[in-house]
Parts: sequence; structure tokens; C-alpha cells
Amino acid sequence: MSDLDLNRVPSFLIKRVSQALIRQAEEGLRPLGIGMASMSVLGVLHRGEARTQAELARLLQVEQPSMAQTLVRLERDQLIRRRPDPEHKRIQIVELTELALSRIPQAKEILWQGNIKALTGFSAEEVERFVDFLQRANSNLRADS
Repeated sequence: MSDLDLNRVPSFLIKRVSQALIRQAEEGLRPLGIGMASMSVLGVLHRGEARTQAELARLLQVEQPSMAQTLVRLERDQLIRRRPDPEHKRIQIVELTELALSRIPQAKEILWQGNIKALTGFSAEEVERFVDFLQRANSNLRADS
């Protein structure tokens, strides 16, 4: 394996592309007070896919303590609020604030700009195939977990 060219190894290339996209996104999101680690939580809440810490952790496949820390930061930054569930007093409902709702469109645009830059020169068909390949790879990897 002395002739291993990492620039031909899919996992290495995916990692490099991911790092570059995250770096660019973090730079753009910083003025909004949003980090990439928070974007998935904000997105799930915005789409109404989860309402509690437990649901968020399960859906995003993160441990409860990590989700708790993320929610503390988002609450500190006034991007979410928590309120007791009227039916289950021990459960808190997580909601986006007006501030988060006003910043999410800008954040989505920042993320989309990274995709546009990364896919410059790709045809619409190539982008569609690339997305299909990535979805299949992701599905294959999740099948074992």
C-alpha cells in the first residue's frame, strides 16, 4: 500500500470537502450567532420534526448530554425557548424564538452558497447523481448501526 493516493480515496475526499464546507459555513454563520453544530437542531425544529430534547437527540442521533449542551447554548443565545409540556410536567417543549425564525433564512442562504461554490461546473444531472450517490452511501453506512 505504499502507493496509496489519498486523493483517490472517497472517505478522505468526503472528509476534506466536508471540512471546507463547514469552515466556510462557520465563517458566514458567525455574525448571525449560529454555529454549524446548531444548524441541524434549528432545522429539525423549524420543520416541526421534533419538539423535545429526547426527540431531537433520537432524530439527530446524538447522546442526550450533547443535546442538552447544545440546547443550553441555543437558549443562552436566545434562539430557542423551553416551556413545560402541559400534558407531561417533567417534559419540556423546545421552540424556536422569533430571533431564530428571522435568522434561519439567512443561515440557509449561507449554507446554500457553499453548495453552489462546491458544485460549480457540475451539470444539473451530475448534481442529481452526486446527491443520489451520497444518499446511497449514507444509507449503506446507517444500515449497520
